[in-house]
Amino acid sequence: MKKYSRQRELILNSLKTRTDHPTAEKLYLDLKNEMPELGIATVYRNLSELCDEGHIIRIKTSIGADRFDGNTMPHIHFKCKDCGEISDIYLFEMQMKKLDNDLKNFAKGIDAEASGSNITITGLCRKCKLNKKGEKIV
Repeated sequence: MKKYSRQRELILNSLKTRTDHPTAEKLYLDLKNEMPELGIATVYRNLSELCDEGHIIRIKTSIGADRFDGNTMPHIHFKCKDCGEISDIYLFEMQMKKLDNDLKNFAKGIDAEASGSNITITGLCRKCKLNKKGEKIV
């Protein structure tokens, strides 16, 4: 990890304990109470550095701000196209190995070599799917 700072530690620790995949702005607003001197530019800079160093994951979205994930264990993301909520999907070890092998084969198909992937599935989450059907959510 790059040089230590209280701001950097606060940002990283917050992301490591969250499951909601916040934007930089949301993270900034959540942390501002804990550290009033924290600036939005500091949050953006540290998020970028933490991503570059592999301590967190940047989830690019087609519409809206990037989201961030402190969980760097292998997993897939599901993004609801209605509410924007992002959920983690974990695979069993055998499923992960098969997916990794398939992705490497896809890359070989264009004479390339895959070194990693970030997969985001889009669709309707359970709540939005039920809302569209007019069903009550329990």
